[in-house]
Amino acid sequence: MRLPGSLRARIALFCVAAIAVALAGMGLAAYAVVAHELDSSLDLGLRREATRISRTIATDADVATASGPCRYLTAPSCVQVVAADGHIESEHDPNQPLPVDSATTAVAAGTRPAYFSDISLDGYRLRMYTAPLHSGSAVQIAQRSDPVETSLRRVAYALLAAAAIGTLLAIAAGLLVARRAVAPVTILTTAAERIAGTRDPRHHITVTGPDELQSLASSFNTMLDELDQALTAERDSRAAQHRLIADASHELRTPLTALRTNIDLLGRASRLSSTQLDETASALRTQSDELSGLVTDLIDLARADDPSAASEPFEDLRLDLLVADCLRAAERHWPTVTFESDLQPTTILGAPARLTRAITNLLDNAANFSPPQATIHVALHHHDLTVRDHGPGIPPPDLPHIFDRFYRCTAARTKPGHGLGLAIVKQVADLHGATPTAEPAPNGGTVFHLTFPPPTPDPRSQ
Repeated sequence: MRLPGSLRARIALFCVAAIAVALAGMGLAAYAVVAHELDSSLDLGLRREATRISRTIATDADVATASGPCRYLTAPSCVQVVAADGHIESEHDPNQPLPVDSATTAVAAGTRPAYFSDISLDGYRLRMYTAPLHSGSAVQIAQRSDPVETSLRRVAYALLAAAAIGTLLAIAAGLLVARRAVAPVTILTTAAERIAGTRDPRHHITVTGPDELQSLASSFNTMLDELDQALTAERDSRAAQHRLIADASHELRTPLTALRTNIDLLGRASRLSSTQLDETASALRTQSDELSGLVTDLIDLARADDPSAASEPFEDLRLDLLVADCLRAAERHWPTVTFESDLQPTTILGAPARLTRAITNLLDNAANFSPPQATIHVALHHHDLTVRDHGPGIPPPDLPHIFDRFYRCTAARTKPGHGLGLAIVKQVADLHGATPTAEPAPNGGTVFHLTFPPPTPDPRSQ
């Protein structure tokens, strides 16, 4: 459960950090707004005072001197009139005159507009406004600015206190949100631990919460389904191997018994006529060929369960030319049957040797169940290979099983074989991603289809 706990802490930390950043941003914005408003209010008061003096000085020459020392907070604004030559015409306090510089005389001379400045007088910080009064003079109006600074400090303390309280609330909210957000993850972790403990992928996980976590649970359930299918396929494969061993043992017993019997006959060769010896030798050859074919088929089938079998190199090949080669071999092996073909040029990605075996099995199967002088039609169009015979056909109940190992339908039990040829066809088809099917043909017989997918790059060659 460490992962959910760690995740919970991360989510809580993220929530706290996000809220702290938001509070800090709002606090800085509020501080900037308050500072601007206080400074603007102070500047506006100084500007109004300058306007009042400039309007009333013509009728009341002493209006500029009606001020007190700036060091008192309760005193009115300090006022000082300065001539263009720098001479102070009137001042608020002879002992503490406001500073006069070239910028002041420039305003008095009318060569510079009014301006604000921050000065220090007798240890106090002042905000001063210098504006033209009348021709050849300027008025300086100053007022203590430390009340503004005091107000800003109070605002800063209040904002800090609000941020601290907000951070504490953010921690509480972050923990609550994290607990609720991680709850589905905790459920997911618990379910995964239960599945790991029981080793049963059929237990699905039910999670309610955000869409992302529901999607994660759905993906996890899909993975469990695929794992269950893989385990089921493995169990089926092992069962198929066991059946293969059992069926192979059964199928091998008959030819081996026949071989043993004929060998015993040869042991009494002195008692047999030449005709009987020839018949026994012929039977031995037939039985050895049958046994050799059965062993070869069993080896081919066993390769399907061997991972190294998939290492056989694939290549781009002309399927129509490969089928034509198989047809020439079938014509030599089945001289009493006619093969007609209609092969369209087709390129696929495959293993030539494996495909040759599968196609040969289809042709041999068709020829084996066709009567003498029959015609077998072979066609290749649009990656679909069809082999149509004129045999007795396959009963509908047997069609779903004809590609199973050692399965032989009722009509095939009188013919030689072991029921492995079509199983090899299916094995090769699966290796190439093809689909083998069979269906009754019009007017009797059976049509076998081997449908290949369009050619794709071989992943083993990359």
